[in-house]
Amino acid sequence: MKRQQSKVNLQENPAQDGASAPRYRATWRWHFFAGVFVVPFLLVLATTGLIMLYYSTVQTPLGEQFFVNTVADTTISPAQQLAAANAALPGSKVTLYIPAPTPDRPVQFELIRASSTYVIDVDPYTNQVLRVVDKDSTPYALARRIHSTLLLGDFGDVLLEVVAGLALLLVATGTYMWLQQRKKTPVPQSSRRVRWRRWHLSTGVYAALGLCFFLVSGLAWTNIWGGKFVQAWGSFPAEKWGPMLLSDNAHSAMNHGASKEVPWGLEQTPLPASAREVRAHDTNAEATITLDAVDQLARDMDFGPRYRINLPDGADGVYTISRDSMNGETGRAGDERTVHIDRHSGKVLAEVGFGDYSLLAKSMAVGIAVHQGSMGWWSIALNTLVCLAVIFLCLSGTLLWWLRRPAQSKWLPVPPPVAGLPLRSLLTLLLVLLGMALPLLGATLVVALLVYFLVGSVRQAQ
Repeated sequence: MKRQQSKVNLQENPAQDGASAPRYRATWRWHFFAGVFVVPFLLVLATTGLIMLYYSTVQTPLGEQFFVNTVADTTISPAQQLAAANAALPGSKVTLYIPAPTPDRPVQFELIRASSTYVIDVDPYTNQVLRVVDKDSTPYALARRIHSTLLLGDFGDVLLEVVAGLALLLVATGTYMWLQQRKKTPVPQSSRRVRWRRWHLSTGVYAALGLCFFLVSGLAWTNIWGGKFVQAWGSFPAEKWGPMLLSDNAHSAMNHGASKEVPWGLEQTPLPASAREVRAHDTNAEATITLDAVDQLARDMDFGPRYRINLPDGADGVYTISRDSMNGETGRAGDERTVHIDRHSGKVLAEVGFGDYSLLAKSMAVGIAVHQGSMGWWSIALNTLVCLAVIFLCLSGTLLWWLRRPAQSKWLPVPPPVAGLPLRSLLTLLLVLLGMALPLLGATLVVALLVYFLVGSVRQAQ
């Protein structure tokens, strides 16, 4: 008798909530099925997000912060520091130089050997190598790879794009049900399930806007919706620099390891190329400017104190001086700036700043910085609250469905089916709009509907 009563309560629950209409029950089913799929992934994303936030604030992506023991008036030149880094890792190629952000911190070099990327800390006063770290073997790098691909490569990236789309559907359906609950005259109830549902609804409503922001800004990093559609439209056009030699490489070639180091709006933009004119009377045709000269130029151009210099790759490569919020060199996206220097003449070939970005690229520059917690204490607090809210929503939602299960059942109950749902409904419009905006989500919804109708036809036939 107890088991039968539980089943009756399950079927009557929408009516008890004052929402027995087909639209509400259809919304309820979509919310359930989307939640069943995305909850495990959202838990992973929120947890790895907190791990990355910890290593970006309390520590560093490489581990604990390193400091130098002696602070003097003069430092070793960048060229000498580069030689020390090269000697510490024979057979490697230096790709990046990061000056010390404060007088008591070491300088850093990024080197590539075989298929691994290493970071070397060098004391700027003694030229002593303090630390050599495999950039992709740190806890931060592991959390980032899980966060971006689930360690499944391109398939993981596609899977997370579907998850993000379904999570947006989850937010929309949850908000709709919350609005319907507000129309109902509250009935005093004190059961454990009712309390948990109230906490779940309240947390979801307050976290909805923040969760949507993180989902959309995260989608812009994906390979399909982000790389093929949004980023392609928002990238800086190299034609704006005027006629010049362009490299076969895009700015994304300056990304090494698991981290994204190039501004979002420049990743797909071709790099300028150094021009080398060889004349019979020019005995210095092969000479290149030194890292010392480029570092001095960066200081003369008021890049300091936090910036980075990418070294040239090949004879036509360029030095690139950059400062952007994604790497923490500035807390304001409006201060982002990238300058390319000819490696042979030292001439400034191209420059792009935040003001040159498209509106979409500007939005992403700000959005990525907030997404990573790079814009100060408030963005760190926002990241923490949203991650904790997502974890609570996943756990409380799972608990709610467990409490609804029929007696003696070990499985989560499925909401009752809906008959005669009108096509002209807000839910139908929402599904169509999300499917059009996010192609992978649209394909997933079409497959889900086909399976739904197929299963329904089979059951009706039986």
